[in-house]
Amino acid sequence: MLQQIAELDPRDFDPADLADEQLRETMPLTQVAINRLSAVLTRCVAAGGDRQVHAADGMGTMKTWLTAHCRLSGAEATALVRAACRLPSMPELQAAYAAGAVGSAHVQMVTAAVTPARIAAAADAGIDLATTDQVLTEAARVLGPEDTAKAARRWVAGVDPDGLLDDSAGLPRVLRMASSSGGPVYLTRHLDPVGGETVHAALEAVMNGYRPADDRRSHAERQGDALVELCRQALAGGSLPTVRGERAQVRVSMDLQALSAERGFAELPFAGPITAETARRLACDASVVRIVTGPSGLPLDVGREQRTASAGIRRAIEVRDVHCVFAGCRAPAAWCDVHHVIHWAFGGVTSRDNGALLCERHHTAVHEGRFSIARAPGTAVWHTFRPDGTEILIRGKSP
Repeated sequence: MLQQIAELDPRDFDPADLADEQLRETMPLTQVAINRLSAVLTRCVAAGGDRQVHAADGMGTMKTWLTAHCRLSGAEATALVRAACRLPSMPELQAAYAAGAVGSAHVQMVTAAVTPARIAAAADAGIDLATTDQVLTEAARVLGPEDTAKAARRWVAGVDPDGLLDDSAGLPRVLRMASSSGGPVYLTRHLDPVGGETVHAALEAVMNGYRPADDRRSHAERQGDALVELCRQALAGGSLPTVRGERAQVRVSMDLQALSAERGFAELPFAGPITAETARRLACDASVVRIVTGPSGLPLDVGREQRTASAGIRRAIEVRDVHCVFAGCRAPAAWCDVHHVIHWAFGGVTSRDNGALLCERHHTAVHEGRFSIARAPGTAVWHTFRPDGTEILIRGKSP
C-alpha cells in the first residue's frame, strides 16, 4: 500500500475537476491521510530505534539515518525520534494520531513538553500520566498546534509552579547555521541568559562604536552586520586557534578564467555558490592558492609522497570531496580527516587520488568497522560498502 501511494502521480488528479464542496471535503480527508501516514512513520522510527537498524548503514543514531535516507532536516528528525520515544507512554495521543485525528505538529508540541523529568514531577504532585494524556489529547483533537502548545505549557506550569523545570534552566547554548538553495545562510540559536547578555554586549559595542549619521539600517540589520564584523575582526587578527595546521580563514574556490571574466561563479565550502563579483571583492585582500586541475576538472596531486597530507593535498581533496564521502553523511570538510584508501603502511601513497574525506565516526567505521569506500575512476563519485560487501544505497532518492 505504501509503495502504491509513493507511486501516485499528482498529474492524474486535477482539482479543477472538483466542485467547491468537493474541494472542501477533499482537503481535510487528505490531511487525515497524511496524519495517519505520519503516525505509521513514527511507529517505524520507534521500532527501528529499538532494533538499531541504522547501524547496518553505518549511522550512529536514528536521527542521522533519517536525515540521510529520508532527507529530513536535523530539527525534523529530532522531533520525529523524540515523538517515537515518548508516544508509547501516551496511548490516548498515540491512538488519536493513528486515527488521523491529530497531526504531527500536535504530537511534536505535546511530546516536547511532556519530558521524563516533568512526568516524574507530576507523579510526585499526584498528577497521573494517564490523566495528562487524556487532557492533552482532547486539546490536540479540537485545537490547532499553537493552542495545543499553550495547553501543554499550562500543564508544565501546573506540574512545576516554582519553575524548577523551566526550559531555560540549564539551557545549552545552541547555534545552527544552514545555507539555503537561494543563497542566504539562516541562523537559529538559543542561549542561556548570561550567554545571551554576553553576545548582546559585544554586538552593541560594534553596532554603536561607529554609526554614520545617515545610517538607515534596521536594528536587526545592524545586529547582523555587527555579528559578521566581529567574526571578520577575529579572523583578521589571527588570534583564533589554527584549524588542522592552518590559520582560520574564509576560503573561496573559483576557476581562474571565471575570476577574470564578467560572468561566472565561485564556491564557498559551507555557504555554496557566490557570484564572480563577490569573489573578486574577497580577492582584493586575500592570499591566492593555485590548484592545477586535469582535463576532467578534478584537482591534481599537490606535493610529494608523504604520510601526512600536506595542506596542499588536503586542499585539493576538499575541493573534490566537499564533505565526508561515506554514504549519507554530510559532515563538512572541517570536521573530516584525510583517509588513505590504501594505507601508506601497505604501500599507499599520500596523494589526492588515494585520499578521501571522512568524519571521525566514519573514519573509525572504515578502519575498525570494516566498512569500505571506493571512488569511481575519473570522477568525484564515492561508493560505500558494508563489511559483507553490499553497497549502501541512499533510499528515497527523487525520481
